[in-house]
Amino acid sequence: MPDRRQVLRTTLAAATVGLAGCPGGGGDSDGGGDGGTPTERTFTDPCDSVGDLAPSSDTDLLGIDDTNTEHFVHPDGSTDEVRFVRTGTTDNAAIAYAFGGELREASAQFHWHEAEGGDVRLEASTDGGDSWSAVDAAREEYGEVSASWHHATLSAEFPDGADRCRFVLTGGNKAWSGQLGHVEITYLDDGSTVEPGPTATATPQSTPVPTLTPIEGSAEDVVFEEFVETDGTEFVVDGEPAYYSGGNHPQVSRHDGGLSAKELLSTWTDLVPGLNVMRVPAFGEGQDNYLQPAPGLFSEEAFRLLDRVVYQFGRMGVRLVMPLSNYWDWRGGIPQYVEWVGASDKSAFYTSDEIRSYFRGFVETLLERENTVTGVKYRNDPTIMLWELGNEPRVGSADYETYKEWVKSTAEFIKGIDDNHLVSTGMEGFYGPDGPVGADPTRYVETHRIDAIDAATYHLYPNAWGLSKDESVEWIRDHATQAHEEIGKPVYCGEFGWEVDRSDDTPDSEELAERNAMYERWYEAMVDTRTNGAMVWDLRNESEYEWTSPWNRHAIYPRDEGTVALLENYTQQIRDLADES
Repeated sequence: MPDRRQVLRTTLAAATVGLAGCPGGGGDSDGGGDGGTPTERTFTDPCDSVGDLAPSSDTDLLGIDDTNTEHFVHPDGSTDEVRFVRTGTTDNAAIAYAFGGELREASAQFHWHEAEGGDVRLEASTDGGDSWSAVDAAREEYGEVSASWHHATLSAEFPDGADRCRFVLTGGNKAWSGQLGHVEITYLDDGSTVEPGPTATATPQSTPVPTLTPIEGSAEDVVFEEFVETDGTEFVVDGEPAYYSGGNHPQVSRHDGGLSAKELLSTWTDLVPGLNVMRVPAFGEGQDNYLQPAPGLFSEEAFRLLDRVVYQFGRMGVRLVMPLSNYWDWRGGIPQYVEWVGASDKSAFYTSDEIRSYFRGFVETLLERENTVTGVKYRNDPTIMLWELGNEPRVGSADYETYKEWVKSTAEFIKGIDDNHLVSTGMEGFYGPDGPVGADPTRYVETHRIDAIDAATYHLYPNAWGLSKDESVEWIRDHATQAHEEIGKPVYCGEFGWEVDRSDDTPDSEELAERNAMYERWYEAMVDTRTNGAMVWDLRNESEYEWTSPWNRHAIYPRDEGTVALLENYTQQIRDLADES
């Protein structure tokens, strides 16, 4: 599914480089400022506009990260859309405040994630910022811990003579692991010329990048011993038919401070006890926190996070379907490979020898990697159900024969290294000009007949593709029937979704009811056609609700009780098909 990240609001960049400060604010007391008796004032900085802004949370600048706004919560339950935060760096960063008089006390709200480290430290200066010393600050947590995110109010009294203060966000595992908002500072206004407000600059303090917190685990924790294989039109495990039902989560293996695999799975295996498969990306190109930041360069920390994902899924009895590339430009994908070689079109991914070398080098690195938690190489890990060549790879501007040869040769390359796992395409299931959707000639039937491809797969997005409700049901029936009768292989629906716009004027209950009605029809069609696997797009955690709802219209949250009930019911029905084989 193409990424639909929110477009960040346009803001002005500060002239200074390094640390950006929150401007403005205002006092809430009258009087003073004329050289007479100092007057106590309180400066309030909502941190709603920071200079030197980062356009996203994946850059090397300091400033606002408003791609994760759901996480910064105030004591009254409200959320901030912007606040001071490190983006793209795990160095310490500070925001300093100077006023026209002695500082008395301060408070602020701070937010952090326990798995990512990062903290806040309050410091004061009595010599105009030449030297700093730590100030004891009380911390009172509030609200519930959501997705391991903690919220606290900080408060402190300053020592006599303090004329400057600063909040230091200390380095954690992630660029935005510590976030600061709503600073209040009480000071004695002595009438000097210093304007209330934060200083323009402060120098970030470098700290070593920490490693991920070790977790206890071993191969003995993993419940799987046998690999998934095929027998005609069936998936089989140890010779017995096996059917799969679960979902997708596109960010769980991304090194960006996202949801942990353990937390995601514990939520959904509780809600849907029969859930036994998840589709999770095994790709990422072009960013420091991705698996392959640059051609032939691999991020050990990102790979260690993927190690944890594979371990946690195996420990909880959920198989993995893992695409190895992405046709779209989220998380790098084929566009990043194309950019690396200076090509102008995605078709180069199928023809360029240089790209082929980069991609296959990554694939071989992944397959041969020894999981740092379990000690098992990926190619030998039965938790992985199958590899997909990519996420929705299309022919695009290439010709079909070139695309077909890429599918064949890439699948054979994988099997030359890994003869344990199944391989599929990851395609959407288009037919070409004569099909009901678009004109992309990926040729569902012909491509999946390739010997090195073990199972057929397709996706379903009728809202985006212009399919009617009845046509969407037929899409399922046609693909399942063709896979079983014409191709002679198992088939799974790797992604499917019906849009719910939670930000429009239509009551969510009405849109959810419509979605549930369609899901029921689709699942019934899958059961009736003995579809071998179904993976809905996409299963989210409740803490992800606020920031994903404006753009991710297919997301399913635990609060969507009717949809969850359908998943539980039909997951069991799909799995029960194994007993009827």
